[in-house]
Amino acid sequence: MSVARAIILAAGQGFSLDGVNKVLIRHPRSGRTVLEHALEAFAGKQVTVVVGFRAIEIMQYQPQLDYVINHDWAVTHNARSLGLALDERPCYVVSGDIFFEPALVRDLDAAPANLVLTDEAENRGPTAIHCVLSGGRRVSEMYPGLVRDPAHPQAVGLFKVSSAALLAEWKRRCMRHGNLFVGQLLPCDLDAVTAVSRRAHAFDEINTADDYLRLARR
Repeated sequence: MSVARAIILAAGQGFSLDGVNKVLIRHPRSGRTVLEHALEAFAGKQVTVVVGFRAIEIMQYQPQLDYVINHDWAVTHNARSLGLALDERPCYVVSGDIFFEPALVRDLDAAPANLVLTDEAENRGPTAIHCVLSGGRRVSEMYPGLVRDPAHPQAVGLFKVSSAALLAEWKRRCMRHGNLFVGQLLPCDLDAVTAVSRRAHAFDEINTADDYLRLARR
């Protein structure tokens, strides 16, 4: 099911990247920013960017976009940012530190109405969010921290939600628990949410200089 809106969460400060706003990182080969890659991937959709840290840099760079400002970016996580931007419209939600291509979004447009993009990577950071699956690929729970079972795939920072009940409850939880991450708060019990593997699609999160160097050398 295709949706017409995308929310990019770009309010945070890149502490591990010398304070760079990660949505403005340039790909080592294409030279285009994370934001430019996302706009290409979501072409034809209304894009909302949630900004906070150095917001004016992004707003001057792409002034035509729809912006929401998280004034509490320094004391909250991305749940607060999402809570400010969510409404009743079906949408994609993606972290603003990931390079991905239009082919991925085309595949996800044809995928189930509510989904979490996942990976089966063995090496996961301490802030990773994992998915408990039931009945095939249905997500029954999402939890942070150490993985309980290697069979639980990792949520990698991209969601598609169309259910009105899910959207309303996700917004409520994000506004109430703004110091958490969005994946922790997705109410998978209210409607079917499917774990969709990224498979062969490139999906490169840049959290550290090491992440960037690996991408440059690949």
